[in-house]
Amino acid sequence: MNKMLLLCGLVALISVPSFAAPQFLYANDATFGTPYIYQIDPATGNVLQTITNLQGTNGRGVVNVNNILYYTDADSGDVFKYNLATHTPLGVAFTVAGASGLASITYDGTNFWIGDYSGSNHAFLYSPTGTLLNTITLSLCTSFCDGLTFFKQGGVGFLMSNRVDGCCNGTPVQYDVYSTSGSVVTADLITNPLPSTGVAWDGTHFFTSNINNGSISEWTMSGTFVQTLPVTGGSMSPLIEGMSFNFAQTVGTPEPGTLVMFGTGIVGLAGLLRRKFLA
Repeated sequence: MNKMLLLCGLVALISVPSFAAPQFLYANDATFGTPYIYQIDPATGNVLQTITNLQGTNGRGVVNVNNILYYTDADSGDVFKYNLATHTPLGVAFTVAGASGLASITYDGTNFWIGDYSGSNHAFLYSPTGTLLNTITLSLCTSFCDGLTFFKQGGVGFLMSNRVDGCCNGTPVQYDVYSTSGSVVTADLITNPLPSTGVAWDGTHFFTSNINNGSISEWTMSGTFVQTLPVTGGSMSPLIEGMSFNFAQTVGTPEPGTLVMFGTGIVGLAGLLRRKFLA
């Protein structure tokens, strides 16, 4: 009996998920002065805090990696850092050589992918120490594409990018999926009917920013529309460009299929141990 109680406790301990830290959406806002970054509750669209003591001008991309924000602007090749825990600007992390402006920035768990905002359709892979590792061409991007995110499916990493600077074209904005070598995997996975710039991945769904509408839209991994939420409660008008979640959580999140397999393995282990105890 004691062995069976121990087994039940072990299975319960392994099967019950730990309480994960809440996921927040971080959004860099376009200005013609010092940028500001929103921390948003993605379930409601409510702004929880506005980060204003930043560097650079005309904000574009932002990515949260272990409570450090890395962010970009449209007017330089600098990638800036900000400590969320202490609310302290940390200066320039590194500079993308030859770029007069940077678009969205995203993270693959080790290195950064950064979209060019100098007029090309390039995306750059940089190490956190500022070493250029790769440059790829996003062939469906017409230039000045300002939405880029890394995501994983089936254990494989992909990039999603919009095709245009989505603030100003006046037509639906399409988002395409690329391999990390730059090959088109899925064209037009998402078509957002609203003027749209940034894109983010929370581990299970995509979110796009509707820059002229003051809202965010949610989409499934297959590109099915879920909902649009107004961004409310901010101290400044939402002019959202690049967005991201905490990539320590998203890139490290087991996919649904993995969780199912893991759960099945635990059930099988429980059955095996039970037969052993009863033998």
